[in-house]
Amino acid sequence: MTVGPPRVLLVTDSVFGDDVVLDCVRRVGGSLPRGEFGVQLRDKRRPIVSLRVFAWQLRRATQKVGASLFINGNAQLARDVGAEGVHLGTAAGTVARARAIFGRACWVSVAGHSDHDVRRAVGDGADAVLVSPVFDSRSHSPWRDREGERKVGRGVEAIRSARRAVPLESFLYALGGVTADTATACAAAGADGVALVRGLLGSAEPGRVARAIHDAFDGR
Repeated sequence: MTVGPPRVLLVTDSVFGDDVVLDCVRRVGGSLPRGEFGVQLRDKRRPIVSLRVFAWQLRRATQKVGASLFINGNAQLARDVGAEGVHLGTAAGTVARARAIFGRACWVSVAGHSDHDVRRAVGDGADAVLVSPVFDSRSHSPWRDREGERKVGRGVEAIRSARRAVPLESFLYALGGVTADTATACAAAGADGVALVRGLLGSAEPGRVARAIHDAFDGR
């Protein structure tokens, strides 16, 4: 990792297509200081051969803009493409196992849908937890509702509660419906950064959005 944990984390969604994702990476990366942007490749539908090809494309794109790359749920692929780390869902194995597969220093983040998840992740040695869903959101994600469209957010209290549950040095991302307008509230509640899907991929100006969110965390 170039400087430290990225403040702004893009979580990819295959519904937008590879070209949209790569263009978003270039535009956001060009708007933020090097080391302040990270990309988490999340794609559960793609065959492994195709996933590997796209992971290499993202690796080249992130390196050009000084961004970090994390692979969702596949520590071996993350290691092979030279990513900085891996993100683990609730059923993606242990932090220790991911580090063992990596075989070198790496960044491991874990999904946190409850305070129990957050405490367990930090206790297992995770570097960061993605606390979600904070606000109402529409996303192709594991925590979507039965209609597959909208999940009711837990509010910024989810961040406050997670922060009370773990040491201050534990890095917490706010995930789920966060915007440039609500990023300041997330920072005030104890988040260290923001993870976004549609907030960046669905924006006509992802660089501007990312910069506004980044600036909300200045001084933290």
